[in-house]
Amino acid sequence: MITYFYPQTGGAENNCYYLAKELAKKHEVHVFCSGKEDSEEKISGIRVHRSKEIFRFRYYMGFYPGIIDKLLKYDLDVLHLHGFGFIQHDIAVKKIKQVKPNTKIVCTPHGPFMALDKYNPVASLLKKMYMPIIKKSLKQYDAIIEVNPYQDDWIVRDYGVAKNKIKFVPNGITNELFSKVNREEVKKVEKKYNLGGKFILSYLGRIQKYKGLDQVIRILPELKKINKDVLFIGIGKNADDLDRLNKLASELKVGDNVLFTGQVDEKEKLALLDLSEIFVFPSEWEAFGIGMLEAMARGNAAVSSKTEGGKYLIKDGVNGFLFDYKNEKELFDKLKKIVENTKLREKMQKENVNKSKEFLWSKIVDKLEAVYNKLV
Repeated sequence: MITYFYPQTGGAENNCYYLAKELAKKHEVHVFCSGKEDSEEKISGIRVHRSKEIFRFRYYMGFYPGIIDKLLKYDLDVLHLHGFGFIQHDIAVKKIKQVKPNTKIVCTPHGPFMALDKYNPVASLLKKMYMPIIKKSLKQYDAIIEVNPYQDDWIVRDYGVAKNKIKFVPNGITNELFSKVNREEVKKVEKKYNLGGKFILSYLGRIQKYKGLDQVIRILPELKKINKDVLFIGIGKNADDLDRLNKLASELKVGDNVLFTGQVDEKEKLALLDLSEIFVFPSEWEAFGIGMLEAMARGNAAVSSKTEGGKYLIKDGVNGFLFDYKNEKELFDKLKKIVENTKLREKMQKENVNKSKEFLWSKIVDKLEAVYNKLV
């Protein structure tokens, strides 16, 4: 059960889709999610049940009550939820446990409920009010999946989950991430965005304020002094921060050194990552960072803020560098080292290709299946 599902993409959505796709090769797999209308379809062997959304306020407060009847139609061995704090999920779990108590409940929170440190007063109040409800609901869960080895700290401390219920199953990537892109396709993308001769830093994900992309733009004037051809490319759909970032780039006179592509198809994404030298992930918070892992698979060195995902994927000085969020001097110093030192950069790029091969969904699904089998 997940609030959004394929073709919508994102960290949680990708995790759900690719694991369900792998599981569907051996098991009967259903995905229950919200939709514009009630619908049933089959995607990659997965039976997808969409329930009409009758109300939504931002991310967590979505209501699609028809999903409960759809869930109760099936004798599910395991109901795997994605995310803490979704009211519709909590209502569904309560009903499932009443009607079909033998169904095991598993959850991948991906991150804490409302994970950022600061929210406006109204949002902060809502978080404070809903936290006790989440904790009560979690008592009905049989297992919690952490996607990085740091999450058990806050899962135990803030949510009161017993440590023996927490299982580690990381995020992953597909085999296709390692396939070669036709040289003509790369040239076409290079020509489309006028990338010839550019030294490219890339970012892949939503263009959103908490992703911290303004930090990269602010250090571009200094990076230009090291390499006048430096170009920062942000790949992904706008989530209400594009105008602010473009304005900042213009004010700092680095508009020609910043490019936002919007959402692109898979071939173009891979071609852009192939043209990139360094992937920058300056986010305030991330549980994992599939975008960074994808860039690593395409041979990018990496610089990340010290998020949970950044600390898990990056060994400082080996396959990239870590910096403290909002410490722009540290970000600049780390990027400067990789930009100037070709030997170091190439070593990191090679390390990342090798490291990323450990995270194939086809391997990771075995870990999740083992969790399920112990429960049922």
